[in-house]
Amino acid sequence: MTRLVLTRKIDEEIIISNENRQVVCSIGVSKIDRNSVRLSFEADADLKIDRKEVFESKHGLKKAER
Repeated sequence: MTRLVLTRKIDEEIIISNENRQVVCSIGVSKIDRNSVRLSFEADADLKIDRKEVFESKHGLKKAER
């Protein structure tokens, strides 16, 4: 897995596309508070998006398995 760190401002977006240059997901910055950022995701219904802790809980993963 690769990592990319980006800086964005409110109302700016990040686009995730596949090798065919089709947009898979759009991630927008909706709100910024002192210790949190609100993100909005726009994607097809077949793309599952979860917070990490929800994903781990759904799939029975433990901290050691990460």
